[in-house]
Amino acid sequence: MATKVTITNLKSIKKLEFDVPTKGAFIVTGANGCGKTSLLTCLHRIGNRFAFQTGLPGGRQLSGIDGLVDATIHYLIDSKEVSYRYNRIRWSATPKANSQLVAKAFSEVLFLKADSSRVEPTQEDLKGAKKLAADEALRAFMNAVFDTTKFNLLFKINLRGRGTAAHLIDKTQPGDKKKSWYSEKAFSLGELCVMRLGQKLLKMKQQGLYIVDEFEMALHPAAQVRLFNEIEKLANGVNCTVLVSTHSASLIKSVRRKDIIYLENNDGEVTVHRNVYPTFALQHLALGEETSPDKLIFVEDVAAKQCVEELHRLHLISVEHDKSIPSVMVAVIGGYLEVLRFLERSGAFVPPMTNRQAALDADSAEFCDPPKAVAGQPIPPLNTLQELFRRLSPNASYLPWTPEVGFCDMLRGDVNQHRLGIQHFTTTNNLVIPVATANAHVALAGGAKRKRCKQTVDEIASQIAVKRAWAPDRSQEALMSYFVNEWSKANDAAAKALCGRLFA
Repeated sequence: MATKVTITNLKSIKKLEFDVPTKGAFIVTGANGCGKTSLLTCLHRIGNRFAFQTGLPGGRQLSGIDGLVDATIHYLIDSKEVSYRYNRIRWSATPKANSQLVAKAFSEVLFLKADSSRVEPTQEDLKGAKKLAADEALRAFMNAVFDTTKFNLLFKINLRGRGTAAHLIDKTQPGDKKKSWYSEKAFSLGELCVMRLGQKLLKMKQQGLYIVDEFEMALHPAAQVRLFNEIEKLANGVNCTVLVSTHSASLIKSVRRKDIIYLENNDGEVTVHRNVYPTFALQHLALGEETSPDKLIFVEDVAAKQCVEELHRLHLISVEHDKSIPSVMVAVIGGYLEVLRFLERSGAFVPPMTNRQAALDADSAEFCDPPKAVAGQPIPPLNTLQELFRRLSPNASYLPWTPEVGFCDMLRGDVNQHRLGIQHFTTTNNLVIPVATANAHVALAGGAKRKRCKQTVDEIASQIAVKRAWAPDRSQEALMSYFVNEWSKANDAAAKALCGRLFA
């Protein structure tokens, strides 16, 4: 079911709106105090009617300390609504007739922590007990996460009267006359955490919601990545949603953009960012004092990064060899809003000697530039984004094109000439670029135009990748390099001015 949670006036949150994904595994992250724990508690309430009592205990209303009197948690589930408010005794639903609505959103909702509790079987429990092969799925899960085969020898003992099982690993060596084992008491903390988590996740239900907290506890970064990969396979296999709460930089940098959900709290107004680059989600760049660049340029996506890096290469060729040349690093951040916000905040963690700039795609000017004045009319006020750009304008500018759109506009100018040029530039033979493909974006506008141009670039890059046995990223980089070279030849003065602005 389509499920949306809206939180108002709760702890540090003035307002937060969250659409729960319907399938897949996602990383949920954000700075301390962003509202992540409160959000996870509100999501847990969908499946546990006591979640508010334990996660959001009421404070003393008269003292004003930790009060919840103004807090509202609102659920919209397939066009039906219910709100919860704290009435000094408990959380109550409005309307009461919809109090059971949240229980229908998912088949099951579980809040899973990295539990490291150990089963402590006595000698009597183990003596003579039948050792059964552990569940095959659990063996495979553990082997995959820890990149080993030792869990092929994982066994279990069903403990009488306890309703649980103790796990052991067979460590008998060839030629030993007697079996020998080591039990959970000898497992590492990380192994125990993953095994406990695996036992629960392997029982996930169709259309369930699973919240995994303290994901990185006691795990090596590589194991964190492999664990998330296994969770993603399980989530897709049973068509359910898993939200993994983490601050692990290693994990955030390893997942796809579409799997990252970043919460940003601006004076209580919490924005939920999806499909962001890891750099933005981490709000950090790995810049040591000894390797800090002189110039740091923030861009929207990989294509812009490739174009700016090619411009820099051409700039280095053109300048005098005895001239002091600053070092340059280009960092991909996300959309134009994310780039501007990151530029504003980066002073907190970028060394002061590093000059920071934003180079936005040309199509962002439509949203960032001030509204045009109309004769005889009052000057329109700036909106939040326009004011942000105005404030940062000494360090923020536009590229002369949106990379993929600029490439396609160039291509349609003379398809055959550029087909031959791309073949020569990439040493590729027999490229096929139909005129219809080069012109497919012409009648489109906005996001649709950019999407079609990205598709055209991907199609040509895929041909090059196959013919040259290159990775797709390398093929796209070659196309952007070709585009920048051709644009610079045709626009020498503009290219020099742009390079002077970015790299001088």
